[in-house]
Amino acid sequence: MGLSAADMKSVQDTWAKVSGSSFEDAGEKVFLELLKNESTKAHFKKFKDIPYGQLPGNADMRAHGKKVIQVLDDFIKGMGGAGDESVKKVAHNHKKLQLSNDQINVAGAAILAVVTKPEYGGASASWEKLWGEFMAVHKAAY
Repeated sequence: MGLSAADMKSVQDTWAKVSGSSFEDAGEKVFLELLKNESTKAHFKKFKDIPYGQLPGNADMRAHGKKVIQVLDDFIKGMGGAGDESVKKVAHNHKKLQLSNDQINVAGAAILAVVTKPEYGGASASWEKLWGEFMAVHKAAY
């Protein structure tokens, strides 16, 4: 399927703004969005017992967020090639951890909530397409 050149440019422009300061900062933004939901938070052993208000700045959350952002960065920069391989590797790990594709897809909503904020350009249609591509690779490898 793939993204159009215009969609890819929109994603890349937004991504530069979101991830520009650091992958840790971007990961923290995504994870703070993701962990707002207590049932989602319960799946993360390191974070489930930490009150939400104490999560900002949490070193473990930022480190895990950095890993997520790195895979997304690899995917954006290498769709159809090396980026797909990063997603496949993560999918195998998720399967070992018994995390379903539905559980992983929840992360997409958190990512979309962050990247579609007006300060980042609000390119939701392009990001929805990108996340669809990401999940297609994830599901195929799972």
